[in-house]
Amino acid sequence: MENAKLILPCEEYLQSYFEACKEYKEHNVKTFSFNDPDNFGEWKDTIFQKYEYWRNGVNLPSGYVPGTTFWFVENGEFIGMGNIRHRLTEALEKFGGHIGYAVRYGKWNRGYGTLQLKLLLEEAAKLGIQHALITCNDDNIGSARVIEKNGGKLQDIIDNVIEGVPRRTRRYWIVTPSV
Repeated sequence: MENAKLILPCEEYLQSYFEACKEYKEHNVKTFSFNDPDNFGEWKDTIFQKYEYWRNGVNLPSGYVPGTTFWFVENGEFIGMGNIRHRLTEALEKFGGHIGYAVRYGKWNRGYGTLQLKLLLEEAAKLGIQHALITCNDDNIGSARVIEKNGGKLQDIIDNVIEGVPRRTRRYWIVTPSV
């Protein structure tokens, strides 16, 4: 993992990202929303512009805040992605928090999530976020472990309804590193 790093999304890793999208769909993973691989032709030419708009707060959907998307890569392969929301809304305080992240299905349980979150916390600090809120589903033991390994302190567990689905949500706070 010594070559793993965060980058802004770019064309070089698009095919590998597409493969990760297929893995999530094939394994019916719903904990993070990758693009639908069946619609690749519809989003492949606009994905980078969308990320740039989000980063700059342009054309955001209602209720969204500016956020920076990073791809986590290693040796020419897309490993995962993370989003840093630049500020919180009332909704993000309940579910979503400052940072969301995912590791492609084929790379689970290898330590990538822990390293990726560490790097995302460093980027959050550069954005002026001193205390990052990170949430996960209560039954997502792997994500809870990743957050705790990065110094996450459990604030509470709350009941949410997200897109009509009840979810028990763990809310953690992490002090970001000094930059």
